[in-house]
Amino acid sequence: MALTGLEIFKLLPNKNCNECGVPTCLAFAMKLAAKSAEPTLCPYISEESMNILGASQSPPIKKLNFKLGNNSYEIGAETILYRHEKTFINKTLIALEISDNLSDSDFSNKINEIKFYEFERVGEKLECECISLKNDSNNKENFINKFKNIQQFNKIIILSNINPDILNDIMQIENNHSRLIINSINKSDIDAYANLIKDKEIKAVLSSDNLNDLFDITETAENLGIKNIILKTQSDTISQLLEKNISLRRLAINKSFKPSGYPILTESDDQINSIITGVCKYSSIVILKKYNGASLFPLLTLRQNIYTDPQKPLQIQPGIYDVGEPKEDSPLIVTTNFSLTYFIVSGEIENSPYNARLLITDSEGMSVLTAWSANKFSAQLIAKSLINSNIEQKISHKKLIIPGYVAILKGELEDELSGWDIMVGPQEASDLSPYLNEMWK
Repeated sequence: MALTGLEIFKLLPNKNCNECGVPTCLAFAMKLAAKSAEPTLCPYISEESMNILGASQSPPIKKLNFKLGNNSYEIGAETILYRHEKTFINKTLIALEISDNLSDSDFSNKINEIKFYEFERVGEKLECECISLKNDSNNKENFINKFKNIQQFNKIIILSNINPDILNDIMQIENNHSRLIINSINKSDIDAYANLIKDKEIKAVLSSDNLNDLFDITETAENLGIKNIILKTQSDTISQLLEKNISLRRLAINKSFKPSGYPILTESDDQINSIITGVCKYSSIVILKKYNGASLFPLLTLRQNIYTDPQKPLQIQPGIYDVGEPKEDSPLIVTTNFSLTYFIVSGEIENSPYNARLLITDSEGMSVLTAWSANKFSAQLIAKSLINSNIEQKISHKKLIIPGYVAILKGELEDELSGWDIMVGPQEASDLSPYLNEMWK
């Protein structure tokens, strides 16, 4: 149960020492209540108080970790119902299903397809993190052979429609248990699974078509020592899926109801709308049974948009970026470090007959007009960025093209950058190619 600021204040030493970075213990208590600070920042807090605060500070939805060599993923640990309240923390993981009933050649072709389902958007690599291997053949040897074929991939592996006997053999040949998910376990076979995984990092998907039954299974699993739990609600329609996912999240966030405080898995036979609903509304993992590049890209883009922190715009590192193979007489263009702005501008240049250099200034991830109105894209900041870049050592001219929307900065920049010719570029990036063709000599 979450503690109020005053309840937390009573657990603090009341020294007002400021060593936590906050002037008073009461102010620190309020920060703890808002979950914007950690109790470990207080050097004088008692062990008993730390235990109480640690329990109250843990997120209402349990965090689960997947370790994949140098990569790692987390699900759960969410603290809000709506993204605009703060931000969603851990993105939905997307799984692509493969049946073990495919022939060896078809199975190999399917795996090769998945290899190429990688995209790049505004500087971020978009891909599916999981493979769901489904036991359609009911042939243990066949399933294990197919599993060995996907072991080489640095992905989370979901084992669907298996039994404890198959899982036992899989555990012998897979050393990284943290990347395994069992989909799914019902009440009748939970004891057999518990004996295998209760001390392991394997994740267990608990499933039922009724929420009350699902809570019973969850409590049984907890009592049997299963710690890494994922919940799956069986729904016939999108409205049922939406209703159940919202109920699980509300019970966890608003009521601190522990049996609902676990990540959610959603799968659908052929309805991409169900998968989209899961991504939008609280599913930590979704399994696609039918997919191709055309359906995956918009889904990955949707996820990227939802799980981007609305308080931290996508931005790239400030500095000089070469577009194409610029020479010493190639254009020098300045813009902000908002990722979308950078990729639109660089894309237009790449599609033009020109090579160029982009001077990217630190505008805290804002677009041109927004940054200018917030004084984050001023003549002084642009000039400082240009001087610190040492670009003059790479070019044979002193011409700088600024965005047309901030033409007002031309005079100020000429004062800041003595000897430089400040050229006003087009307002829209799509006009860069004709502009350069006409104006750049």
